[in-house]
Amino acid sequence: MSQLLSRLKGELDRSIDSVERAEISARMAGYFARIGRFQEAKQVVASIREQFGQGQSGRVTVWLMLAESLIQHYEDLSASALDRIRRAQLLGLAMGYSTIVALASAWKAHIEFERSDFEAMLISIELALAHVGPFEHDARTRIAIVLANAFMVSGNRQQGRYWFKYGHNQAIQNGDQASVDALLYNHAAFLLARVRVMNCRQPIPLNELSNIRMEVNSAKNLQNLVGVAALEGHIRLLEARLELLESKFESAILSLQAVRFSAPFAPHNFDQTFVELEICFAQMMLGRTDEALRHLPVSTVDRLNGLDIDERVVAAWMLAKMASMDERIGSAETLWTTFDLLWNEYSKDCSTLSSSLSKFHSDRIFH
Repeated sequence: MSQLLSRLKGELDRSIDSVERAEISARMAGYFARIGRFQEAKQVVASIREQFGQGQSGRVTVWLMLAESLIQHYEDLSASALDRIRRAQLLGLAMGYSTIVALASAWKAHIEFERSDFEAMLISIELALAHVGPFEHDARTRIAIVLANAFMVSGNRQQGRYWFKYGHNQAIQNGDQASVDALLYNHAAFLLARVRVMNCRQPIPLNELSNIRMEVNSAKNLQNLVGVAALEGHIRLLEARLELLESKFESAILSLQAVRFSAPFAPHNFDQTFVELEICFAQMMLGRTDEALRHLPVSTVDRLNGLDIDERVVAAWMLAKMASMDERIGSAETLWTTFDLLWNEYSKDCSTLSSSLSKFHSDRIFH
């Protein structure tokens, strides 16, 4: 049991106030959701609703909304999670309940970041910062996680590393093992996402890939150690894609085949067609052209239009590279033109995000 969960359980055992007990229980439900213990989270929420389901307490209501949004988000990445967390934020503002405004806004920014809605994410972060208290580690940790991720995506590793360390420190002070695990996973995931795109222009040095491999292994080992199940499929996907970068194509094929039906993944950064394309690419790199052609997804480019721009860049590069090896894949000239257009869009988006994030540089925010 994490220190945070243990502390909440102790507070629950000592409390005799029904409202306070419900708030504590809702916080526990949110934590259960974050570590993949969804049935326990739902049972706790159902128990709270038996007593406070008619809105008897505004404070309990907003904590329940937050817990339910986390269950929806972590269990199946439901789109309704964002709506519910927005309602918790607005109700917190109406109540003048800064603690919930800060935490709900930070989680809202987290979901908006995952949806690549960076403009909304920045507004949510500003609201969270305006309401967060000096010792509210939950909100401060989540704010830091979002900023660390955003800076990594924009290519600013220095600021990404600062917010990683800040969030890690806040999580440790809070005994929040789930956030420590998320920080390690996110740092590895977004670093890998960045180098996957950069690899389309220039191969990544082996020593850099080795460093990323160590980060992925650290995230995986910690996850296994503390029994966090929520990110298991994501870790396996990281390993498979790292194997592609390492030119370990045989093992990459096996890993991708194993992970292709894992869940849940967000539709904007994961698609079965993309996984099939990665498998085809690995086969081509091994000289198995005919086998790759038999499994190449039909209308690949069109089916991947809903993915984030970085994923589309990588997909376009793989297709263009394969077409350069065998004209049966398609027109190499046309596919390289598509790649260039997507690369320019990606570069512009990163530049815009980097500029927007400048107000959140470490020397301008709390320490």
